[in-house]
Amino acid sequence: MSSASGDFEPRLIGLESASSFQESELLDMSKLLIDQDARIERLEATVRALRDKVKELAGEGQPGLPENERPPHY
Repeated sequence: MSSASGDFEPRLIGLESASSFQESELLDMSKLLIDQDARIERLEATVRALRDKVKELAGEGQPGLPENERPPHY
């Protein structure tokens, strides 16, 4: 019985070590994912603000010209 017990302990220690490493990596990846999600939300807000600004500036153009008409200097 001591032979079976002797083979079992190193395997158990190896499995515990692997499990601990995977848990640590999973926590690190979760933190990165949370940070990435926050960054994506900020970028989306920036894109929305820029899109609104472009629409606002486009509305301030020359009021009498249709969008596809060339300006007089062509």
